[in-house]
Amino acid sequence: MLVKILGIFDVVAAFLLFAISFNLGIPKGIIIFFIIVLLAKGAFILTGSIASVFDILGAIILILTLFFTIPKPILLIPGLLILQKGILSLL
Repeated sequence: MLVKILGIFDVVAAFLLFAISFNLGIPKGIIIFFIIVLLAKGAFILTGSIASVFDILGAIILILTLFFTIPKPILLIPGLLILQKGILSLL
């Protein structure tokens, strides 16, 4: 059950990265919430999960979007990786 919930967070975080890449107005509070979620999920890298690197990478990119304009490919590629991870968690 927990894996499915974390998978849903991955899918939503991926769509958040997609929305930011298309310049949709996302409130900063939502971005900060998903930064915290991705960093918490990325802490599983300490257990040896390589897929957690994608969560940390996504969180770093989301942090950078708060301060800078990030090019679209830099947002889309981690978004696709996190989306893939989320969909596989749901299956």
